[in-house]
Amino acid sequence: MPIGVLSRLSSSEARASYYYGSMFLAVGVAVPFLPLWLRYKGFSDSDIGILNAVPVWTMVLINIFVGRLADKASDWRLVILFCSLIAGFAPFFLFATNDVWPIILVWTLCVLPVMALSPIIDAATVRMTRRRGSDFAMIRVWGTVGYVAANLVGGWYLGWAGIALFLPLFVGLSFLRGMVAFQLPAFRLKAPEDAQLNSQLSNAPPPHRLQAQEFKHMFRPWFVLAIIGSALIVASHGPLYTFGSLLWDEQGIGKEVIGPLWAIGSGAEVLIFLAFARIARRFSARHLMLFAAAMTSVRWFGMTLEMPVYGYFLLQMLHAFSFGVTYLGTLNFVANWTAEKFAAEAQSTVQVLGQGLLATLVFGFGFVYAQFGAAAFGLSAAIAAIGGLCVMGSLLLVNPRYEA
Repeated sequence: MPIGVLSRLSSSEARASYYYGSMFLAVGVAVPFLPLWLRYKGFSDSDIGILNAVPVWTMVLINIFVGRLADKASDWRLVILFCSLIAGFAPFFLFATNDVWPIILVWTLCVLPVMALSPIIDAATVRMTRRRGSDFAMIRVWGTVGYVAANLVGGWYLGWAGIALFLPLFVGLSFLRGMVAFQLPAFRLKAPEDAQLNSQLSNAPPPHRLQAQEFKHMFRPWFVLAIIGSALIVASHGPLYTFGSLLWDEQGIGKEVIGPLWAIGSGAEVLIFLAFARIARRFSARHLMLFAAAMTSVRWFGMTLEMPVYGYFLLQMLHAFSFGVTYLGTLNFVANWTAEKFAAEAQSTVQVLGQGLLATLVFGFGFVYAQFGAAAFGLSAAIAAIGGLCVMGSLLLVNPRYEA
């Protein structure tokens, strides 16, 4: 194999891509099929809501501190590796329990480290790619590719073998992520391969006057409104992640179709990731977030309707905007307006807000869904719309022409 090809395959960007690809395999199995496995284990709708809310609320309490710890470490990689190993070994304990609360406690230990490392790997990779002149979205897209593959293969496999085999599949993919974490690159500037960039950065222009140079500077009204808006849009997805598969299953849609239903949304998301660099050059991050809020409201309103299967496929394709554009737009917004020295803490703070709102919605939605079924998704549509109004308020406070 030519040396140039080997160099690209072992570059920092490639190694981060490998991790993203493994990171979302277990998630791609859990999101569609965990609710069905829990129903198989005898969980009620309210139990399922609690199981999904407990890890998120726990993460709300510790996420900022994990981000702060990652910023203080010699490299963000260390915290990512540590969290990946915990998440890789904790799922094995699920084989040893069958009762509701023990499963909730072990599940929390399974997903909590992944939720903790998620904003850190995002912040670390964004800063690395900006320094090296590469494209974050082209690395992050491999996470979605892995997620889609897990949706499709998991749906086929569990449709053929039965939902009881969800657990060994999830455990194996979680362990794989932990092993792949060992090959992650160093993300900070002192990485040897980045040494040649020192002279370039020393001549960089001073930061924009609106950029937060200290953590406390993040809490300006125009910045906070945009982040609250993003958090509301993200939180509105919680009910779908928790009850979407149950709704489709109750409507007679088979497991072999539920997997592709999840995959088509992520497939559309891949297209956004591939095109985002060009899109971001034409529109400000907050304008993209505002557009995403509108598309998200449309998506959740559609879920309140009884539709043929192809209708759900069309709604799922809106995931490209409701998640993909919101996620990348918010990530760019935070990276544009915060200093690198607290990058992980800033991104963790943003995720804490979204997680807190998501946990609250998921916890309450379990009871609402039990009473109203599909009509309960109207609540998600309203929350996404309120998120859009918050982003609009931010745009009115600070003119988007200042957006980097």
